[in-house]
Amino acid sequence: MCMLLVAAYYPFVERVCYFLVGNLLAIVYVGDEAVVEPSGKTRRLGADLSLRYQATPWLYVDGDINYAYARAVGEPKGEDYIPLVPSLTSIGGVAVQLPWGISANLRYSYMNTKPATEDNTVQAKGYFVNDLLLNYASGKWNFLIQAQNLFNTKWNDAQFETETRLRNEREPVSEMHFTPGTPFMIKAGLSYKF
Repeated sequence: MCMLLVAAYYPFVERVCYFLVGNLLAIVYVGDEAVVEPSGKTRRLGADLSLRYQATPWLYVDGDINYAYARAVGEPKGEDYIPLVPSLTSIGGVAVQLPWGISANLRYSYMNTKPATEDNTVQAKGYFVNDLLLNYASGKWNFLIQAQNLFNTKWNDAQFETETRLRNEREPVSEMHFTPGTPFMIKAGLSYKF
């Protein structure tokens, strides 16, 4: 169930969605076996807020904020967290469009720290990462420079709490496995429209 409220008046647009989702049965991915399996009932309550603002003909600001309270149904309190489900995420930015064919866009992505286990004793780290996009267009030519992870934030992309055991270990070890997030990187591009 989602209740959607939309308000639009120049130069501001907002959208709010409140939701309550009760799953009869949640399905989770099991990486070691490369299969999906049932994990039990869940309940999620939250809100999504989307904001857009055209401050001037050349300046645009936007942001999306998502909050969710997610818990497993029928589990003891404190052991009812849903692994890897964040409670707060957000994306947004500021865009500038100048008349000489120059544009810039500063973006951000945010995800809070989230539980990696049902009892929240192990957590997957959150992040706040910024990207910058610069563009110059002249006639049919377009030149682009993109700086990803502008401030070289150390962050983890995919994260999983997994039990592993190396050949020389007697007992398996439960620990966080992760894919490091993209470090600071610059991309450039040149295109011609015909």
